Amino acid sequence: MADRELFEGFALQAVDQKGRVAIPADLRAAAERNSDIRQIVVGLHPEDPCLSAHDLSWSKEKYDRIDRKEALAEERGAEVDARAKRRAFGQVEKAPFDESGRFVIPPFFRMKAKIGKWAFFNGSGETFDVWAPEVLLADDNADPGLREICEYLCQSKGVKL
Repeated sequence: MADRELFEGFALQAVDQKGRVAIPADLRAAAERNSDIRQIVVGLHPEDPCLSAHDLSWSKEKYDRIDRKEALAEERGAEVDARAKRRAFGQVEKAPFDESGRFVIPPFFRMKAKIGKWAFFNGSGETFDVWAPEVLLADDNADPGLREICEYLCQSKGVKL
């Protein structure tokens, strides 16, 4: 983990009719440094109404972390979350991206996150989130600072939601 580049920063990106969008430059650079393959893994965020994405090498680290949690639970005699690996690895899709960072948001996940013409990207360390701006702005439980940044970016780009 110490050698990994973290996903930091934010951006508002246009999404075309086919669901293509460019990963913001800083996030794309981190994904490229972390993995030899230009591909991200996309799934639903476990708590927020947005998508969560990461590079391929994070999948291996994530697997090891879940494995360690299972082993510790077994040692303590606690119940193991039998669905953790299914959620982490079965409910995701891989999406290749080109040299400019453009990728197609997998249609099922695009629909679930309600992403239309715009996508708000936010770095979250090991992963990055992709929000429908209107969903983020309407979510009273969302981080107020994140909502403020998204609102500012929409205003500065003249985006009417």
